[in-house]
Amino acid sequence: MSTAKDSFVEVAAGAAVFREGDSGGDMFIIESGQIDIVRKARGDEPIATLGPGDFFGEMAILEDQPRFAGAVAKTNVRLLRIERSAFADVLKQNVEIGVRIMRKLAARHRRAEQRAQEALTELAQLKSAAAAAPRARDAAKPKAEAPAAAPRAAPEAAAPVAAAPTPAPPAPAPAPPAPAPAAPVAAAQNLALRIVASGQVLLLEPERSEFLVGRPDPVTGIQPEINLGPFDTMRTLSRRHAKILKEGGLYFVREEVGTTNGTFVNGERIKTGAAVPLKPGNRLRFGSIEVEVVAQ
Repeated sequence: MSTAKDSFVEVAAGAAVFREGDSGGDMFIIESGQIDIVRKARGDEPIATLGPGDFFGEMAILEDQPRFAGAVAKTNVRLLRIERSAFADVLKQNVEIGVRIMRKLAARHRRAEQRAQEALTELAQLKSAAAAAPRARDAAKPKAEAPAAAPRAAPEAAAPVAAAPTPAPPAPAPAPPAPAPAAPVAAAQNLALRIVASGQVLLLEPERSEFLVGRPDPVTGIQPEINLGPFDTMRTLSRRHAKILKEGGLYFVREEVGTTNGTFVNGERIKTGAAVPLKPGNRLRFGSIEVEVVAQ
């Protein structure tokens, strides 16, 4: 690994950037190449593979603790190194890094909560099975025969009782009037996105009500429903760039927090968090990628 004092370092394929348990005061952003994140508990098998634009090593800066996992170059890589002393300035200059770190931590917390809930459910099932076992064994044991009951004296013959007269059945109620036919409801119009540069159409599945627009994020495992990564040759797209929402048959676009290169509707940049209605013919731009809203 390069020992140069400048901000960039180059690591050859197969070499470790750092190892699990090392002390660390810096994090890295991948400019080119791929990095495998590995853990000893899993036999140094990769638990994630990161590519250009991804970051790693941030936990050592935030916690001031030994490295939780190791990082090994899968290919030759060029990395931007950010020392702890410069971390605050980097966050001020690039809000998306801070937002992605928070999303990464939130995803880890959610997975930990899911694993804990699954463990509690499994424990409750084991306790229930253990409690049911003695009852099943008791039920399987043969029971002692009960003593024969003493014969009862025959009851005296009762005097016959006259049967009560059968009441006449009530008159049938008049049938309710047939309901008036419901007024026909106009079907909601489904939309799609057409990439202006290539003409490729990306369908918005009618049964969904929310579509994330962006590119895959290997750090958090998020896969956007509208993946514009293959069209983002200039890398201007945020991983969680925007969302398209469907409410009551109407469509809206909303820019996500941390988006750096903006979301535009008909040439005007929209405010982060504001839902802007869409209709066929609208021109959208996510970073440098232009799309047109079309009817399906």
